Amino acid sequence: MSASVDTSSAAPSTGDRFRALLETQRAEFAREREEALAECAQSVPDPVAQRRAADLKDTIEQVDAALARIDAGTYGACAKCGTTIPEERLELRPFSATCVACTAR
Repeated sequence: MSASVDTSSAAPSTGDRFRALLETQRAEFAREREEALAECAQSVPDPVAQRRAADLKDTIEQVDAALARIDAGTYGACAKCGTTIPEERLELRPFSATCVACTAR
C-alpha cells in the first residue's frame, strides 16, 4: 500500500484538487515575485524586495516539485520518512514535502 495521497484514477478528485490548488498558488507566487523584481529594478535597490524575490523563487520551485510528485504518484508521502502527510497539512501548505515531525527535526 502506498503512503502517498491517492492520485490514481480510483480517486482522481484528490490529485486534481491538489494540482489545481498548487497551480493557483504557483500563479500567485509568480505574480508576487514579478512585483518584488519590479521593486528591485528601481533606482535604489530594496534589499527586502530582493530577499522576497529570492524566497518566492524558492517557493515556486517547491510548488513545481510538488506538481512533479503528483505526476510521479508520490505526492503526500514524506520525502524523509515515507509516512503519509496528513491532508490537513497539505491543504494548508500543499507543496510540503515532509511531515511535521521531519520538518521539526
